[in-house]
Amino acid sequence: MGVRSQLRRELMNLDANGLMTADDVREHLMKSKALVRQTGLSLVARFNAHHNKVLAGLPSHEKGLEHQQHKLFKEVLYPRNSVQTWLSKVH
Repeated sequence: MGVRSQLRRELMNLDANGLMTADDVREHLMKSKALVRQTGLSLVARFNAHHNKVLAGLPSHEKGLEHQQHKLFKEVLYPRNSVQTWLSKVH
């Protein structure tokens, strides 16, 4: 992770607020190897499709995967508990 990314992450105070960036969600999905073996990379692709629709302002078909936009940095963030709930429902 670059210095800018790390500084930005610290300024957003993500860990204290229980939020994850899209990169954090992808990394979390890839770390759960058993889940990735079961579903292949389709789970990451499914999240990427959802994230792209959110960025474009289009409605997504992923129910239960909540998001919010950071007020200062305008980055789309996902609550950690929402990601966990979505993962438990997906597989």
